[in-house]
Amino acid sequence: MNPTNLPMPDIDDPLTAEFWAAARDRRLVLPRCANCGYLEWPPEKVCPECQHTERTWQEHPAEGTLWSYAVYHRALDPAFADLIPYVVGLVELDAGPKFYGLMQDGEDTVRIGQRVVGVFEQASELVTFLRWKVVDDIADHPLSV
Repeated sequence: MNPTNLPMPDIDDPLTAEFWAAARDRRLVLPRCANCGYLEWPPEKVCPECQHTERTWQEHPAEGTLWSYAVYHRALDPAFADLIPYVVGLVELDAGPKFYGLMQDGEDTVRIGQRVVGVFEQASELVTFLRWKVVDDIADHPLSV
């Protein structure tokens, strides 16, 4: 997969700039409401629980469980045509929120309920994407050495 040909996010968007800055450093950060403590993804202008506007960003492990997935056999965006077929996973993070992303594994490999870890894939000097990879074995886990 060549991530440099894919659409690039607006890394200056005030709602997600902290996320993209952390991703460049290969870290996953999520917004937490400064008032009620609700951990959210994706970020919104106001907390969906208490409508407060202030948040803090906290680092969390990029680990979770594959909650659902879809296999794309047709590119809805021409930039993804070379990836066909590709798998988009919905990962329930260990921290709680659900997070969509491209899977590095093919459709024959993924199963709902599998453990996955985040893999940071640099697309440009300023953009690093978070992808997901199935962890088949503890030796595959990036924290095991």
